[in-house]
Amino acid sequence: MSTAQNPTPITAGPMAGDQVKQALIAHPGSSTIELAEATGLGKSTVGKALAALEAAGLARRDIPAVNAGGRRPAAQWNAITTDPDSHGSEPRGNQRGSGADPAADSTRSSTNPAAGDRLRPGQLGTLVLEYLVAHAQEPVGPTTVSKALNRSSGAVANVLARLAASEDIVLVTETPRRYRLTS
Repeated sequence: MSTAQNPTPITAGPMAGDQVKQALIAHPGSSTIELAEATGLGKSTVGKALAALEAAGLARRDIPAVNAGGRRPAAQWNAITTDPDSHGSEPRGNQRGSGADPAADSTRSSTNPAAGDRLRPGQLGTLVLEYLVAHAQEPVGPTTVSKALNRSSGAVANVLARLAASEDIVLVTETPRRYRLTS
């Protein structure tokens, strides 16, 4: 007996999407779990509906900053509406920020995301290179760069190794690993 893979993605039904949209309007800033409780739908169904709403430009996910304990609180969801009487927000696209200061969120460039924001593919390499340019006078290690950028030290180490292999930077010392820009 063979098992065929379903080539179509599993999505939340239109009725679930409508329920979640209404819950977003009624409960702005709610987490996925809170929306699941408000709608009576399962967390997975709500998550799929939120992803579909976000892709359609009808919902926005705000990712809070890491708290003092080093843990990140759950993402907060808001409806994107143009109706000033609703509790949703004005259209902002798919911006992701801390949600604490919308003005600061809108001033971030694509090369200067807030610490903790999810990066696009290849964006960490740009951030690491910018850091190395700003600190060209001193050899730096992955831990120093990762702390300054508030990023994973393993991911930063991988980027540094890749940049060294492409000869954009040079490995100054092997143990401990220290890098600097090529002259």
